[in-house]
Amino acid sequence: MTKASQFSNEDLWKILHLKLLGKTVKEISKLLNRSKSMIYRVLSRKTPYQPKPRLGKPRVTNIRSDRRIQRMASGQKMSVREITGASRLKISKNIVHRRIIESGYMIHVKMARRLQLSKLHISKRLQWARNQMSYGDKWIAVLFSDEKNGTSMDMTGILPNVL
Repeated sequence: MTKASQFSNEDLWKILHLKLLGKTVKEISKLLNRSKSMIYRVLSRKTPYQPKPRLGKPRVTNIRSDRRIQRMASGQKMSVREITGASRLKISKNIVHRRIIESGYMIHVKMARRLQLSKLHISKRLQWARNQMSYGDKWIAVLFSDEKNGTSMDMTGILPNVL
């Protein structure tokens, strides 16, 4: 369901002026290309038509501090934790992360999970693998362990009570 467009102050004054001139709601709705229910709603309000105040907890940051956070994240390549510490506001790292996402031009992408090996490390790993390949049938004698603590179970799979 789409959000209804709000009336501007100019539209409100037009509705009230046309009503004072003796126009009907149907005529006003056709002239302004608005629904009759919206016209009725404006005319039946006892208080001036104003948008509802923002609900919830007030924002901790203002527009200037939001821009500062975005500038730190994009220009200086700082992490969220570093930005939180560098800002003079008492804000959490979740707020900093939210402001970066709200900016729209910073996109969150997961890093590739890959080891960054140097040429030396690569050559040493290859040498180790070649040495292990020559180990041959001796691998059968090597004991492997899955680091379990050795708890025993009976045939039903229930652990016995050990006192």
